[in-house]
Amino acid sequence: MAKVIFLENIKNVAKIGDVKEVASGYARNFLFPRNLAEKATPKALEKVATLKKKQGEVFEKEAAQNKIIAQKLSEAVFQIHRLANEEGTLYDGLDPAELSAYLKKEGYAIEPEMIILERPIKTLGQSTFEVELDKDSKIVVKIDVQPEE
Repeated sequence: MAKVIFLENIKNVAKIGDVKEVASGYARNFLFPRNLAEKATPKALEKVATLKKKQGEVFEKEAAQNKIIAQKLSEAVFQIHRLANEEGTLYDGLDPAELSAYLKKEGYAIEPEMIILERPIKTLGQSTFEVELDKDSKIVVKIDVQPEE
């Protein structure tokens, strides 16, 4: 067994900075050649402790910013204008990429992957969708789709 420090997130195995015991062959043949981990020496462990402290501070700042963004997004109702037929059905539905682009124009750094939408929005009027700012916070965003003139 080899004690290693993970340098990258590996799904279902470890996160950056985790110190774990892994099989020697796994470390030697897979993790080390791909720079996914390094041997857990005292110097490296010290470096990880410093990085984790900095990472914690960054995480706290991001959490505070996300809280402010969440409050602003959940209180606002965004108006989007789209072409629609007489029945109120949009010719082109709104998908996460389009919603993300609109929110970016409004000043919010929301990526399409952060938007949770069961199916594209295809009708005029008010609709809602969820935005996952981080793994702990999901908020509901309201939009009002108006006909384009």
